[in-house]
Amino acid sequence: MSGSALKPRNFARLALAAVLSIDGAMGAGEAQQQTWVQQASADLPPRAVATLQRIAGADRRLLAVRAYLRAGGSLDERWSWSQQQLDAYPSTPEARAAAADIDAVIAAFAAANPGFTLGVNRLPRSLEAQIAHWNENRSVGITAAALVAALERQFAAAGGAPDAATLRGALMQWQPPRAATLAAPGLSAHGQARAFDFQVQRDGKVIAGLDAAAARTQWDAAGWTQKLHAAVERAGGRFAGPLPSPYEPWHYAWIAR
Repeated sequence: MSGSALKPRNFARLALAAVLSIDGAMGAGEAQQQTWVQQASADLPPRAVATLQRIAGADRRLLAVRAYLRAGGSLDERWSWSQQQLDAYPSTPEARAAAADIDAVIAAFAAANPGFTLGVNRLPRSLEAQIAHWNENRSVGITAAALVAALERQFAAAGGAPDAATLRGALMQWQPPRAATLAAPGLSAHGQARAFDFQVQRDGKVIAGLDAAAARTQWDAAGWTQKLHAAVERAGGRFAGPLPSPYEPWHYAWIAR
């Protein structure tokens, strides 16, 4: 390196290459996916590349790369807060405004539904928590496998290995048959306290929770989707929702001003 310090972007690239070379012993298919990750992530910001190092499995890394590429120029603006920002958040005017809006929704819901209450985690979701969830979430694994299968079909039909531009284009254009239930690590709106998940409770027991597989039965069929939305409307705060894709009737975006 001619005695010069290694630039952060280059350091992140080398660190990712080291992770991928270790995982490469898993087999030819995994090695191919890792090569795609390296190719497609070549121009991503260092913190996105550093996050990829902590994702388990090349297929899940590849799915995250797709999200980072699709974020484009908004990636830095949307990226989850640092630990310093997370620590400072509870004392900020924005946190107080969000808390007041949440309190108004909870009060409106309780008034309209005697015996039932709303629970909500008011704290931002750290990048570490997002990575842990991404690594273990079943829907992420299913979507990642579908992405790999689609790429393998596409490039086999093309008769050769794709160059980086072709690969990035394929990743950005691919549409999953069913969206994963999590945003890629770093891009969750929870990472900037821009979203909150409500749960319906009775006597301390969760009646309608955060299980995507039970959204239609626990929420829609039981009427809680409409009742939560009505409470949000009556509260008149800065919430918008619920999240349409993936469908989460408990998830509302909070609009900072």
